[in-house]
Amino acid sequence: MRELKDIIEFMNSFCPPELAFDGDNVGLIVGRKSKNVSKVLISLDVDEKVVCEAIAFGVDVIISHHPLMFHPIKRLTDNSPEERTLMSLIKNDISLFSAHTNLDCVRGGLNDFLAKKLGVQNTRVIEVVSTINGVEHGFGRIGEVSKGTKLLDILKKCTLALGTPFVKYVGNPQKEIKTVALNCGGGADEIEICIEKNADLFITGDVKYNPARDCYDNNMALIDAGHYETEHIVCELLNEILTKEFPDVVFEISKSNIPVFNVYNK
Repeated sequence: MRELKDIIEFMNSFCPPELAFDGDNVGLIVGRKSKNVSKVLISLDVDEKVVCEAIAFGVDVIISHHPLMFHPIKRLTDNSPEERTLMSLIKNDISLFSAHTNLDCVRGGLNDFLAKKLGVQNTRVIEVVSTINGVEHGFGRIGEVSKGTKLLDILKKCTLALGTPFVKYVGNPQKEIKTVALNCGGGADEIEICIEKNADLFITGDVKYNPARDCYDNNMALIDAGHYETEHIVCELLNEILTKEFPDVVFEISKSNIPVFNVYNK
């Protein structure tokens, strides 16, 4: 029987916690390392619905990308969704482990997986956070796409690869794209450096109007594919990696963790 510490040791070697942003709450959040593990639920977010799903599935551990308790909690009551979620985890002896910005930054992590799904090759780190054993890790990726690729081609690929019915974009759909930069989740902070690096296109989520306007004014195409949409693929990545490393453990991807936004078309 596997123990949770085995999975923690593997995850910490794959995406070292020191790569996480200051203040990020990564690692073991609820539970004990000595816990025996036979079933694991993988999810982007953790909320009451995900915990109910974990209880029904009979899992020992939830592994999430977005952690709980970004800010200190002074009490555990039933007065907030986060507190109720934590109480339910504890009551049902379900551990919670999260790998967030360390999984974004590490080479071979979420940003590289996003690049692979979108056909972006020969990727490099946009903004280096750390170099470990000669390998650079950090914010975002920048690389190339096949000759003759147009913005329209990548728009279509985003909707298919990320399972979303729509994306927002800036630029001429017929524009030829050679260099693509990307940053999963809310990566608008990287727009300025992507402009400086002469990227033809930047792909991310959660872009406000003024940063989008900066892309427009600097003739850099932009695709806002959504925060959830550019990150929910983390479940596929973790399932692929962990199933290979721990074939004696059952891994299940959450079905109750869905996007919070809906789209209304007139």
